[in-house]
Amino acid sequence: MKRIVGLCLAAAAIVVVFGRATCQRAPSVPAAVERIHFTDEVYFHNVGITWDGSRYYTINGGNEDYGKLNIYDKKGNFEDSYTVDLDGRSIFYDPDEEMLYVKAYGSGLATVDPEDGESDTDLEDVFSEENSSIGFAPDRSYYYEFDDGEVMVYDGLFGEEENTVDIDEYYEEEPYNSAMAASANYFFIWGGKREVLIYTLDGEYVTSVRLSVAGHPMSLSWANDMLWVAEDADGIEYDDEGNVVGGELKTGTWHGYQLRGME
Repeated sequence: MKRIVGLCLAAAAIVVVFGRATCQRAPSVPAAVERIHFTDEVYFHNVGITWDGSRYYTINGGNEDYGKLNIYDKKGNFEDSYTVDLDGRSIFYDPDEEMLYVKAYGSGLATVDPEDGESDTDLEDVFSEENSSIGFAPDRSYYYEFDDGEVMVYDGLFGEEENTVDIDEYYEEEPYNSAMAASANYFFIWGGKREVLIYTLDGEYVTSVRLSVAGHPMSLSWANDMLWVAEDADGIEYDDEGNVVGGELKTGTWHGYQLRGME
């Protein structure tokens, strides 16, 4: 031990002459630290969450006849709920327009008024994959759609495809391979049912984190500077023969993780 310490001290002394030392602290390994969780009662599946600076909004998916927009305060306490005619996949709040944007099943991008839940599919034929769950750049400059190893980059609200980014490794099971989230600097891609891979916006692999729960694939989201997944409500109603006949109101749980070591 004394010999190792001595070598490091000697290396530090070399800095004066050569400008760098060979003994450096290893970079910290990031960890997903849960900061908040709260329950979310929906039909079918919990699929998306966003943040407007003071409130969380969640959207569910599975059938447009059972669409539900739920609103929570900053501590996850329930505030309000609206019925929406959307089979949601992902959701984002635009502070400039004071409007929610929802990517639902299909290729369009819908708007939802957070004050009354009124929805309208303003932008049609925007996305390539019907079942994809997209990522939103926090500054609203880009939307990102992931499909089977490729991130398609759309420029702004108009949805014009600008370029594509290749992702080398990801969890190939459907629908994990068509779901993603995005922050200002990173893409988040499923690497397993509890593992999330982190890439730069240029598609360079950075690291991975393991979550404490296995979330629904479509629930992967970025909101309030946290990575989110939901333990699914799975509110599907079956008949005696096992056929899906509708949605059942059940409770899922959202989990928000701070990525410690990546601030």
